Amino acid sequence: MNAASKRNLHRLRLSQLQLVCLLSETGSMRTASERLHLSAPALSKSLREVESMAGASLFERSAQGMKPTASGEAFIRHARGILQRVPALGETANAQGIGVRTTFRLGTAPFIAWKMLPPALLEMAGHADLPRFHLVESRIVPLAEQLVNGELDAVLTLFTPEAIEVFGNTALALEQVRSERLFVVTAKGDRDAGRGATWKKLANREWILPPASYTARILVQRAYLAAGLLPPEPHIESIDIPAMLALVKAGLGITPAFESTVREDLAAGTLRRVRMEEELPAVPIGLAYRKAASDASTITALRDALKHTSKGEKP
Repeated sequence: MNAASKRNLHRLRLSQLQLVCLLSETGSMRTASERLHLSAPALSKSLREVESMAGASLFERSAQGMKPTASGEAFIRHARGILQRVPALGETANAQGIGVRTTFRLGTAPFIAWKMLPPALLEMAGHADLPRFHLVESRIVPLAEQLVNGELDAVLTLFTPEAIEVFGNTALALEQVRSERLFVVTAKGDRDAGRGATWKKLANREWILPPASYTARILVQRAYLAAGLLPPEPHIESIDIPAMLALVKAGLGITPAFESTVREDLAAGTLRRVRMEEELPAVPIGLAYRKAASDASTITALRDALKHTSKGEKP
């Protein structure tokens, strides 16, 4: 094993080192997949990354299973050495009062990262050393795929039927941590912002809406259909929440908005809530994670912080 390969070994994730050692012991991708709770495609991708870093093929593939090559044997010896030193490193750091900070990879919807996550992380920081967070903002399906493939540690998402379906993998857990109300908001001088507005009354209003697949848009459509009305077509369509709220403030239309994204504007009077006779339903927020999570303590702390900070919000 050359010097460059040894240097690259220390750049790999611990999960990749565990994968190589487990393949050496079992000779089976299927067994490794089951023990690491990762999909076969994710393991194959991870192994390719390891072999690319090593600059050599580490295993011979055959009908009888996987057997380490000569390069693989050398690589695995060094990998085992690193894994054996990890517990001792943690004990030494703790004894010296040095916090070993890991990176927690969290997938989330943009508005959650914008408004819900900061108070929860502040709550966590008040109780213990906060790990490094790497945030990935995207839609539910790609986030679920990354979680299953081991590229994320957890996903904070709207607890919708779509989420329940895509996170229905038996290796994953999906737990509700809070709920989020959905308001219709308008410009501060809008006369329709009084109590008792109906969906029929808003039928001819200019709507600023997200794309058709977004939860807020779907719930508005359902409200109109339940009232026996055709759902509105957007006057302006956007996925940028701050831009949508700025357009509403300018008097260009009304929009559905999650409470956390408009709470400050409602309190300041820069936006007004349209009080509906039939309000839009609250949407649960869920935390999804692998049942065999390697960082269960961070998941527990994040879950508790999200629940606690939601209790302090005004109704």
